[in-house]
Amino acid sequence: MKSLKNFVLLLLALLVSVPTFGSSVVFEKSWGVQGTKNGQFSDPQGIFVDGKDLVYVADTLNHRIQVFDKNGKHKTSFGSYGSENGEFLFPHDIVVDSKGFIYVADSQNGRVQKFSSKNKFVKSWGSKGPEPGQFDGPMYLAVDKSDRIYVGDAFNQRVQVFDNEGTLILTVGAKVGMFDAMNPGNLATVSGLSVDNNGYIYISDDIVRRIQKYDPEGNFVAEWGSGYSGKWGQPGGSTIDSSGNLHYINKMNNMVVVLDPKGSFLFEWGGSGTASGLFTRPIDLYFSDDGSVFVLEQSGNRIQRFGISY
Repeated sequence: MKSLKNFVLLLLALLVSVPTFGSSVVFEKSWGVQGTKNGQFSDPQGIFVDGKDLVYVADTLNHRIQVFDKNGKHKTSFGSYGSENGEFLFPHDIVVDSKGFIYVADSQNGRVQKFSSKNKFVKSWGSKGPEPGQFDGPMYLAVDKSDRIYVGDAFNQRVQVFDNEGTLILTVGAKVGMFDAMNPGNLATVSGLSVDNNGYIYISDDIVRRIQKYDPEGNFVAEWGSGYSGKWGQPGGSTIDSSGNLHYINKMNNMVVVLDPKGSFLFEWGGSGTASGLFTRPIDLYFSDDGSVFVLEQSGNRIQRFGISY
């Protein structure tokens, strides 16, 4: 029976490998189930991998952050239900800057919380509202090489950019009506967010079903979506690899779509299911420095790690 099980696992790994245009994606590792214990998840929403290959997960319905090594070994957890410093109400995303400071999108408390590399509370900024520096659904985060923190303020239809102390630097988007939200440069919502090494900003909008690209000053550059009929679906979480390719989750069909730096389609991989390499409502993904990509499943309550070659 053991040999049969090993054969089945090998077969699944081979099936997950998706060679396309000289590229392949190979399943490497997975961990997590539904629950409240260490290493278990309940509706996790955000994932980040730091320069030490530590994997941070916003374990949303458990109101905590969990930290793992890249092989899934649980290292630590912090946070609990509440509104005090260091507590969370549905944490939705997490990033770590170059100095090891940790930032959490504390969605229902309407704030961003900052922690030390030892997981100790440092400060917070924001409150619920529509004004500059306030939030209505801070649900997505990104960090650039200058340690600026980008916050996807979903229901205010904007991304706000702060320095690492919480001072507002830039705003992309604004509250507009639904018809105006369809115009290039405007946002109906924010369903994913990433920043490349040159400071260009990529914002997913699953209502209008497009990804928009902005320059480092927040000026609209391009709209990606309408040119790839039937494949775009509903763009969600995104990440950028070392070659500048954008990988994003298509929430409609549980696939990961890969675009080159000009927005041209390269390939897609994944699919619906519970086997290795398939996904149950994937929500976010992130590349580690060694080129592995980690995909977080919201309903599947697990993380899968893949190797990608081009």
